[in-house]
Amino acid sequence: MDMGGMDMGGGHSGHDMSGMTMSGGVFTPSDELIARGFWYGIAGCVGLLTVIRLATTLESRQRLKRQQREPHSAPSRPIGWLSQAFATTTATVREALYPQPVHFTGRFSKYFTPLPVGKWLLLVFYWVVLLCFLWSNTILKPSDPMYAYKWEKVGFRAAWVTVSQIPFVYLLSCKFNPISLLTGISYERFNWLHRWAARTVFLTAIVHWSFFFTEWDIANIVSYEFELMPMVKYGFGAWAIIGWMVLSGFGFFRNMNYEIFVLQHIAAAAVLLWVLFVHVPTYAQYNIWMSVAFITFDWGARLIWGILRNTHLLGRVGMKLPGYAARLEPLPGDVVRLTTDEADFSWKAGQHAYITIPGLYRPFETHPFTIANAPSSKDSSQRRLTMLIQARSGFSRSLHKAALKSEGTDQQYRTFILGPWGMPPDLSHYDTIVLIACSSGASFIMPLLQDVMKRRGCVRTITLHWIIKEDNHFSWFGDELAGLAELYKKSTTSLQVNVHITRSDGSPSDVIATATAESKPGPEVETFVVDSSSEAGSSLHKAESAEKEAHPSLLHNKRRREPSLSRKYAGRPTLDSMIRPSVEQALGETAVVVCGGQSITAQSRTYVAALSDERAVHKGTGAQGIMLHTETYGW
Repeated sequence: MDMGGMDMGGGHSGHDMSGMTMSGGVFTPSDELIARGFWYGIAGCVGLLTVIRLATTLESRQRLKRQQREPHSAPSRPIGWLSQAFATTTATVREALYPQPVHFTGRFSKYFTPLPVGKWLLLVFYWVVLLCFLWSNTILKPSDPMYAYKWEKVGFRAAWVTVSQIPFVYLLSCKFNPISLLTGISYERFNWLHRWAARTVFLTAIVHWSFFFTEWDIANIVSYEFELMPMVKYGFGAWAIIGWMVLSGFGFFRNMNYEIFVLQHIAAAAVLLWVLFVHVPTYAQYNIWMSVAFITFDWGARLIWGILRNTHLLGRVGMKLPGYAARLEPLPGDVVRLTTDEADFSWKAGQHAYITIPGLYRPFETHPFTIANAPSSKDSSQRRLTMLIQARSGFSRSLHKAALKSEGTDQQYRTFILGPWGMPPDLSHYDTIVLIACSSGASFIMPLLQDVMKRRGCVRTITLHWIIKEDNHFSWFGDELAGLAELYKKSTTSLQVNVHITRSDGSPSDVIATATAESKPGPEVETFVVDSSSEAGSSLHKAESAEKEAHPSLLHNKRRREPSLSRKYAGRPTLDSMIRPSVEQALGETAVVVCGGQSITAQSRTYVAALSDERAVHKGTGAQGIMLHTETYGW
């Protein structure tokens, strides 16, 4: 990315270009303005997302306050023209952004699955802005007095467009970053944009060097430029490093050996900053320093937070050894349950944490796993933290082997924890919740269910669908599901849990039937009825009676589901059978949360958007909104 002082005298090109150096050339002011405009645009987008977050937060608080004032109301229904307009706009945007109509499930083809429509629209907007920056006022006509410098003008502009994106790419890789703090969007949800921004940098860099190279070739001074200007070599070196990072960051190569990918990616990112620092001129080096600042703040904050967390300076007094004592328990299906009873910190349901276990002969490896239980109450003397880890390869496979060796013993492993991380959805202000988990995806879903059942929010009805491959996988969360009966007694929420056990035919448990297909029938083999004779059940009947008077048209055929926990051999259920009944009976907004593989999350996006459009949500039919949140295995 050669942005430097080209001084091409007339002996080489027939034109006096001594005044066209970037350090004092006529291109610099307009190009710097473009560079500032890029960051103004990013700031504007972040500001818009922050405003949306504030509006959503305000709305959720108003719902909770209304629930306290009017316990028998449906606070998630919009009231007034402003609330209705916001709900209609939100529903329309969701229908446009949610769908992901094409996805692949092959071993290699799955890595070519197109993005959801919403992400494509954002990416197209990003590209259009960059194309405007790149080509605005850069194509010179033959009559223009600057026409002799037509190649340089585009080359310089492309250089600025390229180098201005470098800090943005590094910012998107940071866990501690201002975008997440302001917008409430967790860092891992920017991974896709980080990769696509890097690919865009690779392409704009091609425009940069190709226009300069074309000019040198026309003037027959290619070898002269390489000999006279070492920065050109560093520029091509930087482009090669970016190309390698883009290629090695492809999903197939990332998953071949994730540990090696991380190490080489970090090393390449560090070398890239040094090469760019040498390549770009002094007045453009602020982009490199911005990148260094983002990375330094992120890693510094992580280091300090990790030390404070594992030395227990932020936790309860009395723990002297660094780290946490954890037990490893093997479970059916090559799954490991990691448990520590001394977690001296709090977390939100659905968050994850990075763990390092030096005793497994992997002292420098750290890996993220979802915290599989909701936090205990603040006055609880025991703070139990569990993680359910599917053994695949590398670190997780080592965990499983260690669990098998320590089975039946009291062996504990010193575990170092960095976290918690993530910004999971707050479900307390929705009327109806549908939770769908495939296999170990229940690690994300189960804490959300526990948390909602513990809190006094607006939620009236919760339906959980857990799809597992074999019957013995039920033991992963058997105790937690049975324990929901106790939570139900203290709650006014109607609860129904369905565990769908698919046939052991070797097919992936996260690939479900299409939304239009019928569920495969099968006998119900086991049913556990949750106690519904409590005061909570009685008060819920009273609340529903009051709501019938307030909304008779919506509740004409509505019946309260008998709260139950059932295990069924019923094949793979359809999305229609899992989502539609709850949505049609909802009095207010419905939250649908899905955690599983790429197939079920892609299908869920398309189905929810189609269902919202079919019911004409918030468009005069009385149908209430549907919010969808998806979590996919891996990043």
